Amino acid sequence: MTMTQTIIHQNTPLFSEYENLKYLGKLKTRKSSQMQTSRLGVGFETLDRDMWDQEQAWPVLEDLGIKWARVQTGWAKCEKVKGVYDFEWLDKIVDKIIERGVTPWLSFSYGNPVHTVGSSDTGVGFPPIGSEEERKGWQSYVEALVEHFKDRVDHYEVWNEPDLVSFWKPGPKAADYVDLVRLTAEPLRKVQPGAKLIGGAIAWGMTAWSIKFLEDCMRAGMHELIDIVSYHGYKSIPERHSTQEIEAFRHIINKYNPKLEYWQGEAGVQSKVPDEGNAGALSTMKLSESIQARMLLRRTLLELSHDCSMSSYFHMADFAHYAADKRTYHYGLVRLEDGSPKPAYYALQSLATLLGDNIEVAAGRTSCHMSILSDTHDPRATKAMTWHANLVIGNTPVHAWWLPGSVEEDSDWQQMEMTYWMDSDLELENPVMIDPTNQDVYSVKMDFDKRTCAETWMDPDPNAEGVRLFKPLPVSNSPLLLMDLSAIELRD
Repeated sequence: MTMTQTIIHQNTPLFSEYENLKYLGKLKTRKSSQMQTSRLGVGFETLDRDMWDQEQAWPVLEDLGIKWARVQTGWAKCEKVKGVYDFEWLDKIVDKIIERGVTPWLSFSYGNPVHTVGSSDTGVGFPPIGSEEERKGWQSYVEALVEHFKDRVDHYEVWNEPDLVSFWKPGPKAADYVDLVRLTAEPLRKVQPGAKLIGGAIAWGMTAWSIKFLEDCMRAGMHELIDIVSYHGYKSIPERHSTQEIEAFRHIINKYNPKLEYWQGEAGVQSKVPDEGNAGALSTMKLSESIQARMLLRRTLLELSHDCSMSSYFHMADFAHYAADKRTYHYGLVRLEDGSPKPAYYALQSLATLLGDNIEVAAGRTSCHMSILSDTHDPRATKAMTWHANLVIGNTPVHAWWLPGSVEEDSDWQQMEMTYWMDSDLELENPVMIDPTNQDVYSVKMDFDKRTCAETWMDPDPNAEGVRLFKPLPVSNSPLLLMDLSAIELRD
């Protein structure tokens, strides 16, 4: 039995000792083809450089339940002879993604040695803005690609991480990047006027530098050219600084063009460090498959709670190598060795099922107070900080909670109580708790604290509406979700 099978198909439910929780069974997940909408996606990056085996994706992609896939197109792979375009390799990928109920969004990526002077074979890091010949070559490529895919694809992104020297060799400058966005927008709008253009793809996701880079892009006119802003969110603790940076990021978007959406286009962590040492984003962390799953859950829930229109996990499968580096990079939802799903796969699958269709930010329609029972007898004096995602689907609240400490620590489950208020137009009649990592579902005993105010000495008033009380519930650095039984299905 693999480790994943042990986690997903464990015989004893993790929270079987909680007196107010009753184990109901496993969550019945939904396929991508069964979902109408979703804010969740996965990365299909670097296929232009053959760094991973796409065949590992096809048996498990539809069951994942997500609706978006980021695909880098690779100019150098599409045009090996000047003026001759070969999209056959990309056709196969796009068609197989669509067949599985997933929507591909294509990234116009990188230079091309037949056009860009000094470019490598793959063109990575060489923007086509240095000469008129390069610029015309790029526009012809964009026009040809959009013409070819316009009946299958309607979302396109310009470049990847233009704020990194490794992907913008001349030295990142916002005005130069916006020049490329402008070059891209012209042929795109001509061939497919209704398409959505995505700009940004900013690497230093939600830092002061990324905010400044975005602001400089807007000053250079990017807000007039695009429909969606994308950024990449790599943080060792997802919640760290988010109350500062996401607000600033959204402020800049609203300042220049409030109609723009924002997408988190790339975020993840490896399930283990490459054998020969640290390599790749966040590879200096302690890593494991459990840590990877916790990171995915927290990053995704954080994004959704800030009303991100789409959040993409990096990456679908492990990399056999990264560019010239021959080491394995373990960012994937499935393992390089045999293509088997990791715990992170099941975590994302759970979120895709639970939060897929028409999820919205609660925007004040729900609120809770959570106290760790071991802290104090006075709920107001609890010392542990908790983090929450307040969401709704239709008139059903969805609440997620966790401790925002290090994802690198093993989950230490503690007992807490939660008092919960929700707007009168919401319904929560049969609450259930879901552990998204192992997909266990529990019914939850819900009481009403019928005091007329919070004074602990007040006697209950049978005529008072009161607030919902859940006690005890588990809490750790790995998220759990509360919602109504009517919003889910159980496996047979």
